[in-house]
Amino acid sequence: MDTVKIPLALDLSKQNSTLNEITRLRQNESSSTTLQATVLDHNEEFDLSQCNAELHLKKPNGEICVQVAQIEDNDVVCTLTNESTAISGNAEAYFQICNKDKSIVNTTNTFYLQILPGLMPVKKKENEPQPIDLQVMNNNYERKAEWVK
Repeated sequence: MDTVKIPLALDLSKQNSTLNEITRLRQNESSSTTLQATVLDHNEEFDLSQCNAELHLKKPNGEICVQVAQIEDNDVVCTLTNESTAISGNAEAYFQICNKDKSIVNTTNTFYLQILPGLMPVKKKENEPQPIDLQVMNNNYERKAEWVK
């Protein structure tokens, strides 16, 4: 199975105002989503041939995650790991771009990820309620997630 590629256009000038779209992922997805960013400088494509890149992501719980990205065909490419998607909620991220000796460092504008909650089965201990149970509704056999007390 191939990864899902999410194309982004990110500007080092941080003036790009077209990033109102939110990328949605599912909690605990691992190596299934690849961010592919074209990096611009004042709306002109930026030459990344002598650069390195990292993804800096602020998870919904405030924890910072840094992940090495690759430069491929003058795009920054980063496949998200389980660590990046472990917590559901809204995350913000940007790419840090630097030259090979790290004497010049720049960052793209911020983009946003919405990490949707995953329904993880929890093994019940004897007489312990499970946080989420899928129950069949009596009216039309519709399945619905409910908190079980």
